[in-house]
Amino acid sequence: MIQTFISRRGTDELLLFFAGWGMDTRPFAELNHIGCDCCICYDYTHLDFDASLLAGYKSIEVYAWSFGVWAASVVLPDSRLPIRHATAINGTPCGIDPKRGISPEIFTATLEHLDAASLNKFYRRMCNDRDTLNRFLEILPHRNLESLRNELASIGTGVAQYPAPRFHWDRAIVGNKDRIFPTDNQLRAWAEEHTPVTSIEAAHYLPFRPLVLERRFDKAVIKTRFESAASTYEQEGLIQEQIARHLNEIIPNPPAEGYRHILEIGCGTGKLTRLLVGRFPHARFTLNDLSPRMESHIEQLPFEHLDFVAGDAECTDFGEKYDLVVSASTIQWFTDLDGFLRRISSHLSDSGVIAFSSFIAGNLPEIRNLATTEMPYWEYDDLKRLFERYFQLDIFERQEYTLHFDSPIDLLRHLRDTGVTGTPGNRHKGFNFIKRYRETFGESQESQLTYCPVYIIAHKKKQL
Repeated sequence: MIQTFISRRGTDELLLFFAGWGMDTRPFAELNHIGCDCCICYDYTHLDFDASLLAGYKSIEVYAWSFGVWAASVVLPDSRLPIRHATAINGTPCGIDPKRGISPEIFTATLEHLDAASLNKFYRRMCNDRDTLNRFLEILPHRNLESLRNELASIGTGVAQYPAPRFHWDRAIVGNKDRIFPTDNQLRAWAEEHTPVTSIEAAHYLPFRPLVLERRFDKAVIKTRFESAASTYEQEGLIQEQIARHLNEIIPNPPAEGYRHILEIGCGTGKLTRLLVGRFPHARFTLNDLSPRMESHIEQLPFEHLDFVAGDAECTDFGEKYDLVVSASTIQWFTDLDGFLRRISSHLSDSGVIAFSSFIAGNLPEIRNLATTEMPYWEYDDLKRLFERYFQLDIFERQEYTLHFDSPIDLLRHLRDTGVTGTPGNRHKGFNFIKRYRETFGESQESQLTYCPVYIIAHKKKQL
């Protein structure tokens, strides 16, 4: 078994991911910025798992996919690792079984007839649709046929040796379009294990980052934090206001007919909204925020027409076409940004424009150096590639702003009063934070925070 760290940021938490047959780290590169260290396990030709490589972590979350569920079930019971939670995805502990895994006949036929053509057929069945397949082919593992054949044969031998490994899985995710591990077999296996199951609309291969982030991001907690900070956000959110002003300035002037319908995602207390209403007073506005309480902050603005839609933008069907879609300092909280951008591109008019800002890797480095976990910010290049998948980019630029404070206590107060706590689920304990801040940055009372936003202006891709 190969164990490779794709992210090593010095956090106390580790994501330990067991891949499926035939993989390497390439299909899981999206997990290199999920807010903690990440180790990928793959190639089960030998089950020589080395737990010592993971020494020092205080908390480990395990995710396993496909035959990785069987492999993890074999090697983890005696590892004595500090496993906090374990999630199985489209696989079963027994791996090969006529009723609780892959059919033995299908497994044997796959092994005996494995060649380039049959492998491509396997990938098609694994992905189930053209878009998913094309995306997978962009990050295809760098493995040759001989290594795949040897691994598959070893899995067959290993399952015969360890047919029913005992490991506690906290949750199983089962795709209802899985054509590799039959859905009914998965459900049967997990029912026998008394493991809670989440059924999703997905094929065997699916985006893994959203599944990981949905546990790391508690939207209810995020909503509560920003509601608590709403009364102080206007005064303390100096950087957010600066970002909103710059984003408004770089939004291109509308065509002759104007931006007739504008959608804002994450309007908050209205920092960007006020600027947009002043600039486009005759537009129809649809404003969204996770918290319904934010409506009271913006309803007094001089709109000609306003629709307020409360709720999680990732789960909301906005239902219409928009000439301008804007969002300031919000999308860094999204668990499935890829899915959101795909959906929002379909709601953009043919000449429509998007104008977004977000925070990227390198944001609040002072907090990252002191926290045990960190925000799963996108890397600049990865985020740019993601937007290019759905839009034609006009502007994609990063900037840096620094705030100075008289003391670490003032810095902490700023984080509290803006709702920006740096990491999901991480409470900065006051005195401990101050102590660590001074140990890291020196005894000087003056403290600082560095914000790293990216600005994105893009328009809808032309259909070929």
